Amino acid sequence: MADTVPDAAPPPSLQRKFTRAVILAAVLPAVGLGLADQVAAYRSQTQYLRDRVEVTAALSGAAVDEFVQAKLSSVALLADLGTVVKADGWRARLGELRERYPHFISALVTDGNGTVLAMSPEPPANAPSSGVRDREYFRVPQRSHRPYVSDAFVGRRLGNDALVAVSAPLMADGRFMGVVEGSIPVSAFVSTRTSAIQRRGMELLIVDRSHRVIHASDGIPYAFLQDAGDRVAFEDPVTGRRSTPAVFMSDVMRDGRGAWMSQARLESGWTLIVFAPETELWSFLYRRALTSFGIMTLVLLGVWFAYRWQMRRFNAALKRLVESLGGLAADGGNTISRIASLPDEFQPLGRAIRDLSQRLESTNTDLQASLQEQRNLALSLQDSLQQTESEVAARTAELQAAVEALDRLNQTDALTGCLNRRGLQKRLSSWSDDRGELFEPITAIAFDVDHFKAYNDRYGHAAGDTALRRLAGAVSGLLDDSPGCLARSGGEEFLLIVPMATCPDATSLGIAVCEAARRLSIPHQDSATGMMTISVGVAQGRAGEDVATVLIAADEALYRAKHAGRNRVES
Repeated sequence: MADTVPDAAPPPSLQRKFTRAVILAAVLPAVGLGLADQVAAYRSQTQYLRDRVEVTAALSGAAVDEFVQAKLSSVALLADLGTVVKADGWRARLGELRERYPHFISALVTDGNGTVLAMSPEPPANAPSSGVRDREYFRVPQRSHRPYVSDAFVGRRLGNDALVAVSAPLMADGRFMGVVEGSIPVSAFVSTRTSAIQRRGMELLIVDRSHRVIHASDGIPYAFLQDAGDRVAFEDPVTGRRSTPAVFMSDVMRDGRGAWMSQARLESGWTLIVFAPETELWSFLYRRALTSFGIMTLVLLGVWFAYRWQMRRFNAALKRLVESLGGLAADGGNTISRIASLPDEFQPLGRAIRDLSQRLESTNTDLQASLQEQRNLALSLQDSLQQTESEVAARTAELQAAVEALDRLNQTDALTGCLNRRGLQKRLSSWSDDRGELFEPITAIAFDVDHFKAYNDRYGHAAGDTALRRLAGAVSGLLDDSPGCLARSGGEEFLLIVPMATCPDATSLGIAVCEAARRLSIPHQDSATGMMTISVGVAQGRAGEDVATVLIAADEALYRAKHAGRNRVES
């Protein structure tokens, strides 16, 4: 019996090969791009969290510093006036301090031995001993003779609140006479800041010089006055209020997870730390992975359905081509004879070639017409784009003008038309460097209306507003073309700043300001003169001097004018 030859395995079909190639060409790049996207997303989100926690720490530190230093300055100013305050006048002064700065839960003044001379509000009769000699806010100013921001402590005379204190020494002829102190609840400067930080998915921790907790938000496992040095690795002190580079710490959150943290060293010696939990990163990457998976799935499904649809069309077209191409194609006048001369099997192919040629000519004509239409459309779109760009440029210019106008409004006092505090700070920055040191000598004149509350009570607030506008207009007229400025620093208080190059005689200018108010002849029955008057304080600052020192000197001169009987100029 003859040997049988096994049938050779049929080669794989072209369609099957093409199917495998399409799947590999779609899946492998999609998977690779998905992994690359996850890696890039991890790196970018990690850097974003680091940058955000550093910026948040720096801004939060600046905000806490601004709050605490403002309260410290107010206590220091009251202490500087201590030599002119009688013993029975301290209670009123402390009440005025708390009225002006409501964040003080209490304020007190002591003698050189730490005995409380006056306190606002008055403690209850069963309160503990009035001595504060053991308190840090008394001992440190006693040794250093400098204002001081205390570490955290618990109140004992008016309750057991979580407090920090600002204090300043009372000095007379170089001798320590006691302190003026104000107690601030920790919640006064952390509640709003903590809420804002937690809305951004971060947590806040503030510790004092001994690394004891002043405040910890809910996500951090610390209580008030607890030592935070057992978990947090504190960085070396940084300069100013700049934050340290963000670092990752494990097991630092209440739920045991890690977080990125950045520290800011405050002017008070405290340390502010902002934490960005790692859960935010993993949540972002999880959402990104789901999105990438969904996109890849949709892409693969789209490729598959497009492939199947195109393959069906290809098979149908191939079948029609095989059915049509059965002969040789001919053209011209011999077309019919050539087709007739071909075998019967090639007749359909000949006719198909002839028809294809005719269709190509017709298609070419249509294509040329379509290309002309496209060129016309491109020219029309270019004209439309140029018109749109012109409109966008015009709207941009209008928006810029509106922004500039809004900036001017934000720097102007709505009642008097002179500068407000923001406008004053911007103007002062043009006369001083980043450290607040003056480029050139200036004259600072602080003045306010005498007995203005009584004026409002008698004549009404509308009349008071009119009087302030007239006063601002009269003093502004003294500037003429001078580069100086007039600002309303608060209520009936104003501040006039003039470069000394245009005003060599500062006292004369202060007298002119006082006279300008008298010439208004505004009736004021509660004034000693029967007319509205002002008290004026004048100070001069030299080039290189701190601008804040000059303003404080002008303010102190104003207080001396007030205490000397009002309606006068002190310098």
